[in-house]
Amino acid sequence: MLQLLALGSVGLTVIYWIVSAYARSVRREELENEFDAGGIAGLREDHVAAGMAAYGHSLRRRLIFLVYVIPVVLILVIAYFVNRS
Repeated sequence: MLQLLALGSVGLTVIYWIVSAYARSVRREELENEFDAGGIAGLREDHVAAGMAAYGHSLRRRLIFLVYVIPVVLILVIAYFVNRS
């Protein structure tokens, strides 16, 4: 059982980092395209850095819920209903 928990947590952590890197790269590209479209004063790097800082706070909570909480709850619910019968 401990091996399953350890392997599962390692697997979920790897998934977390992959999804995090992908989401950040997509958001960075959106911010760069937004700046390139025009109408934003200042430097491109400053606009992207400010946008990524704001995005980083919201992304972390959503990813923790999406990657860690939902799979664990689903496994517990499935195990409950399988063992209940």
